[in-house]
Amino acid sequence: MLGLSTMRLQELSDSDLEELRSQVTEYYEAYYSELRNRMGDHELAIPHAAVPDPLKGYRRIVTELGKDGVMVTHWPDASDSFDFHISPDQTARELVAGQCGGEEVLDYEPGEDFGTYQIPEPLQLAVEGEVVWTASWKRLDVSSHLDAWEDPDGAREAAREALAPFEGPSSVI
Repeated sequence: MLGLSTMRLQELSDSDLEELRSQVTEYYEAYYSELRNRMGDHELAIPHAAVPDPLKGYRRIVTELGKDGVMVTHWPDASDSFDFHISPDQTARELVAGQCGGEEVLDYEPGEDFGTYQIPEPLQLAVEGEVVWTASWKRLDVSSHLDAWEDPDGAREAAREALAPFEGPSSVI
């Protein structure tokens, strides 16, 4: 089992890497399955048009392991798929900046436990109030904890919480 300690790529075995790949895959399979099931549940009366785009559709989930953290990006796709990459020469900060138009959105000291963060919708950069760049991904997660994705039930709960604001009154008494 992967522990809570701050991630250091050089300390991970091949079986640790396989376990992480498996956990991330299972976590997001559960998350997106729950989103789709709830959006299709007529009793919840979720108006499809009200649900934000980052919660709709299929995704290509790309997990990238840096030397001190894990970044997961969610890209629109025709079906769910999962990629796993290792970037041993880059920090999580550098990986995230690479997906955020070069902006340093994750700030921490080298070797520091920076926790788990989520950017729940595509990042936009604006200059003088005008959007000049929008990320192509739909969501970005990053963590220095290897166990951030070990609980598929937590993934289902996160999906329920994400859709809760859009649920209409239930027709069931």
